[in-house]
Formats: sequence, structure tokens, C-alpha cells
Amino acid sequence: MTDDLQTIKTFHDALPGPSATATAKAKGLLAAEAVAERTPRTGPVKHRFLLRAAAVGLAASVATAAFLAGADGGEIPANAAALLQEAATATGRQQAPQPGQILYVNRTDQSRMTVWGRDSRSEVTQEINREYWIPAADPDGALTRLTYGKSRALAGQVPASVQTPGTVEVQRAGKCAVNVLSPTGGGNLPSDPDRLLARIRADAEASVRSERPEPGAAPPSEDHIKGLIERTVMSRLVTLAGNPFPGPGVRAAVLSALSRMPAATVRTDLTDLAGRKGIGASIRYQGPEGWERAELIFEPGTYRFLGWSFLTAPPDGGPEKQEYAAAVVETKIVHSMPEVPADASEAATC
Repeated sequence: MTDDLQTIKTFHDALPGPSATATAKAKGLLAAEAVAERTPRTGPVKHRFLLRAAAVGLAASVATAAFLAGADGGEIPANAAALLQEAATATGRQQAPQPGQILYVNRTDQSRMTVWGRDSRSEVTQEINREYWIPAADPDGALTRLTYGKSRALAGQVPASVQTPGTVEVQRAGKCAVNVLSPTGGGNLPSDPDRLLARIRADAEASVRSERPEPGAAPPSEDHIKGLIERTVMSRLVTLAGNPFPGPGVRAAVLSALSRMPAATVRTDLTDLAGRKGIGASIRYQGPEGWERAELIFEPGTYRFLGWSFLTAPPDGGPEKQEYAAAVVETKIVHSMPEVPADASEAATC
């Protein structure tokens, strides 16, 4: 018996301590239980004992289960909800640009493309470095500088229409080209997670139900419609999560809303497009042509947003394909931006 207790103690001492967040929650629960001990004992003894045991047990479970030990000994959230809530808190602390200031974002993207020729079909990937300058007082005046990077043929040859690596373009971007979603118009998204989720869901439902089947095609079933609504909600939330424009408050609300999605799981083996190792929330949902999966990647410990990727899987259960990936290399506030070239095209409208 003594040996067994010593073994248990040895394993216990080797466990990592609880995080500051988990400890605070546990202390709060224990404090509440202590207050309950000082209140008049009007209830049955058995009921008071169960309440006390529940408070102590819940405090202990919070301290040990909210975070797990990573392979390097550091803490990682035990589930996607905890991870996304930590990321929401970290995002909410970020500084928002003020009038007269400009948000600068340096991002690298990689897209998978299928290019059809007269007698050929090519499947290629290409990297693009995108630099955004987004004036806080005038998001419609956003500017983008694109520097095309390496391309690779996955099938066929790299077609001549693919931009040569090193080519630079400067464009009027406008807020739409920076992937700013405006689910119900106006672009003023609420910073409350419940209201934001309700707005995006209502807009997704209106959008999906307004679509009409092709002539001669049977109308979609209600289950199919509901699936498309959920996919639209997820797609818009993920896009907003990777969007630098809406501001810390809205982006924190987006991450909090995503934390309530039951399809999210934690991944500890992710690497972003820039080669940085991170932890992520993997969100899988049914698309019109098979399963789709989005991965949001965060820096361990700080929960700073690193990037994301989007993958698809065919209905027959074949291997997943990475359709798109992005890495946020740098985000900062600046006070100037390049001049818009005279021949730059007008920004797209929402």
C-alpha cells in the first residue's frame, strides 16, 4: 500500500501545474464554496454535502482538464473551445488603428488552381505575397501590392497565363478585396458573439433559401438546405477570423462564436505556410461536393493568429487536398502608404 501511494505521489508531482486561467477559475469556485459554508445551514445535510463535493470536484477538474501538457512540456488547451476562447482573449487585447493611422498586413498565400486550355488541363499551385494598407478612416481606399512567387505543376504543365515569379502589381483594393464580409450590409458587425452569430446565421439562411434550382431539377430537401446553411455560416466565420480589417473586438467575437461550433477539434501538429509550428482549431463540415475542413493556426502560448488553410475531400473518401493556405507574416500600424498608380483599376464593390 505504501509503495502504491508513493507511486501515485511520484506521478502527481511530475504533472504540469494548472494554467493561470484555470487556477483563477478553480479559486473562484472554491471561494464560492467557502461562502456557502458560512451561510445558515437551512438545507438538508446530504444536499449541502453534495453541493460542497460538486464545488470542490468542479474546481479540481477545471484546474486539471482545461489545459493539457504538450510534447515540449508547455500547456495546450484540452479542446477547441478552450483554444478559440484563449485566442479570442488575445485578439481582444490588440491595438486597433485610430483615424489617421493605417493598418499594414503582410501575408503570403498559396492557391490551388485548375487551368483549362483548348486541348489541355493543368493543375497548379502558386504563392503570392500580399501587402495591404488599410486606412482606418477610409477602408474603401485600401491598397494592395502583390508579388507573385513560385508556381508548381501538380498535373500537366504550368500554363503561360500564370504570372511569372517576381511580377509585382499594385492595386486599389477596397474593403471587399480584403475579404471584409458584410453579412447584412453596412459592414458594422456586432462585437457580441451571440449577436454576431445570429446575424451571420440569418444572412446565410436568407442567402441559401433565395437560390433556385436549375430548370428541370428537383428542389433540394430541407436537410440539404440546412447543411448548406451550416456550411455558409462556417465559411463566413472562418473568412472573418483570417480577415485583418474588422478590428480586435469583432475578430474576438468571431473566434468566440467559432468556439461554440461542435465540429471543431484541437490539432497540435500544424505548420503554417511560413513554416511556423502552431496549434490549431480544425473545423470539419459537409460541403456540396464532399467534406471540407478549415484549420485556424495560432502561436502556442501567446495564441497569436498565424494563418489558416482550407482542405477538401471527395465524396468517395479519397485523400484530402489543400486548396488554399495563408500565413500572416506581419501586422502593424503605420502612418503612410504607397501612392496609387495612375493606371490602377478601380476597387471592386461589395
